[in-house]
Amino acid sequence: MVNTEVTLEIAPGVEVTSVITKSSAEKLQLSLNKEAYIVIKATDVMVAVE
Repeated sequence: MVNTEVTLEIAPGVEVTSVITKSSAEKLQLSLNKEAYIVIKATDVMVAVE
């Protein structure tokens, strides 16, 4: 299984990056500037700054 990194801009200057399988990216036919949607389902999200 090979993974690929996908970055979606959800608002001007706001990006969400995810790692999905290359197979999934191919099935979704993802490409630069193609409109896509994300669903975020998480019980814990950690954000930190130094």
